[in-house]
Amino acid sequence: MGSVRRAVLFSSVTRYSTRFINLFSAMVIARLLTPEEIGTFAIASAVVMMMSEFRLLGAGAYLIRESKLTEDKIRSAVGLTIIISWGLGLLIWLISPAVSSYYDIEAIKVIFRILSVSFFLAPFISIPTSLLMRSMKFRELFYAKLLSSIVNLSSTIVFILMGFSFYSLAMGYTLAVAVELGVIVRYWPREMVVIPGFSNFKSIASFGIFSSLGNFFRRGVVSGPDMVIGKIGTTAQVGMFSRGLGFIEFVSQTLISGVQPVVLPYLSEAKRSGDDTVKAYLKASAMLGGILWPVLAVASVVSLPAILLFFGPQWVEASIYATWIAYWAMFRVVNWFSPDLLVANGLEKVMVIKEGLIFFVHVALIYVCYDSGLEMVSIGFVLAGFIDLVITAALLSFYLNLGVVALVSSWFYNGVIALVCWLVAWLIYDFIVTENGSEILALGGVAAVLPFLWLVLVASAKHPIWVELVKFTKLLFGRR
Repeated sequence: MGSVRRAVLFSSVTRYSTRFINLFSAMVIARLLTPEEIGTFAIASAVVMMMSEFRLLGAGAYLIRESKLTEDKIRSAVGLTIIISWGLGLLIWLISPAVSSYYDIEAIKVIFRILSVSFFLAPFISIPTSLLMRSMKFRELFYAKLLSSIVNLSSTIVFILMGFSFYSLAMGYTLAVAVELGVIVRYWPREMVVIPGFSNFKSIASFGIFSSLGNFFRRGVVSGPDMVIGKIGTTAQVGMFSRGLGFIEFVSQTLISGVQPVVLPYLSEAKRSGDDTVKAYLKASAMLGGILWPVLAVASVVSLPAILLFFGPQWVEASIYATWIAYWAMFRVVNWFSPDLLVANGLEKVMVIKEGLIFFVHVALIYVCYDSGLEMVSIGFVLAGFIDLVITAALLSFYLNLGVVALVSSWFYNGVIALVCWLVAWLIYDFIVTENGSEILALGGVAAVLPFLWLVLVASAKHPIWVELVKFTKLLFGRR
């Protein structure tokens, strides 16, 4: 049990330390580069990062979950990863002139080619990483991720100060990947082999193809604005919109990342045990919403001072988009675990179709709304989020008999708590800004009051998240 606790501890510390290093990096870089420069990199990285969803094709997950791991199976995983990842790296290198021409931005060609290097290193990072995870060696992975994040931050800043502009972001990322490989080599798993095998691909990729497609479309929802606005708008607009979207994504994903890794195993175990996966899903979703809905509601109120504090005055316009995008995120989070629920019930194809449909809805609304301005694009995102909610609810009802009444009932108190938090945050913010004129002071006032208000509300409602907090507190202090 001690080894499990240590694994969970290092896994959590790794996840959150790297996220906050990345936040600090974004805060510094936002003050060193212009929206145009960041927008240029955002266009190129959006395309590359969407393609990166396919470079493992489930090989890592296969190695972790396989009950009996042999050398041949490891060789096959290495071989599949090399074929896919190196193939994508070569493709990115070759198509870089065409993509650069499509966007009429010459720099994209160079950025593409710098970022392609990571695809050639990926097999020798991802496969050993999966083997280390299988052996619960999260301390070693913590060292690798922490050092690579620090190198990414420091080298990017140095490159910017040397005058490399947006190329610095690609150079820093690639150098960090190389450093991560170096640390992984230091802790090289005993069972790891570098000579690939080229058989047994079907058993590895059968699940991975659906997982990768689903992740591709989900990433596309967030990366889509960069690619679409980059074509029909300006790089400055890309930078500004991505800053607003990125702020809300950081807030929501920081909270989600703490529970996401355990949801699929939790639902799968419920399925194997004959328990009601729908009931388990509703409980997990409602608990997530009990935290995220109030946080996002408050974020919609204080987006201006938050962006001023984190990113500086040149990004003020992004706060307009962040306010609307917070409501989009609230719609999205209602069924955030739906891919895990569908996969746990053997409905991978339905999951992929759902994610693909939602992706195309977002892209279509960006095109439709763009001529009316970026604020209208962010409003279009809210509409897309609502459509996402309706489509997902309909599919879950059809395939798994998850009734709308049950969904609404499980989220009722989340809505009440979020509404009260939003109203109180708005009153505090409006009062301080009106009386004092300080946006930052208003943000501090909201931050000082709302956590305590949230605790009172979840306790009063006897929300499931309160029950879990009480259990955790008793466990922490050794009480029964």
